[in-house]
Amino acid sequence: MNFRILAVLGVVAIAVATWFYYKAESEIKPAIPDAPTATSYEVSKIEAVQTNPETGETEYTVVADSLVQNANGEDELVKATINWQPPQGEKYTLTAERATLDQNSGELNLKQGFRMARAATTDKAEMVIVGNSLTGNTKSRVLQSAEPLTVTQGTDSFKAQGFQANLDTGEYEFHKIEVQFNAPKRQDKPLF
Repeated sequence: MNFRILAVLGVVAIAVATWFYYKAESEIKPAIPDAPTATSYEVSKIEAVQTNPETGETEYTVVADSLVQNANGEDELVKATINWQPPQGEKYTLTAERATLDQNSGELNLKQGFRMARAATTDKAEMVIVGNSLTGNTKSRVLQSAEPLTVTQGTDSFKAQGFQANLDTGEYEFHKIEVQFNAPKRQDKPLF
């Protein structure tokens, strides 16, 4: 008789547990992500050419891995390279991890490390300027940086706390220059 009572109590317990389980089960809804509040996009393999309005010649070309919208809502080039030749100036190559360029105003910002190289000519060695950020304007052809940078031309190099350059005239103004001069070893030889 004990076995029958235990079996009936077991079946009643299972029935009560099943009833609680079905009663407590809530409706499962599929997870839907929230709609983004701001539009974002990415376009890969960017290539652009800008011609000079006066001469009609190509002034600069821009190549980038991608174009994305940054946190400020601006179009930003990723791993950008700008090959630039102002009408009266020399050839320059600018590279940066991130860059913004406003076609209307000409405002240019290179960030997260930049490299500016002026091509070598018959009478000048290549000049390379490396720093963290660079600003400028493609219409006025003036570039500047207020952060520490390194300048190398041929076998010579120096550090500066900033610079300004006019690419039309080829004039550079460096601020707070730091140069290390390695004098040649002194050699005592008789003069006569």
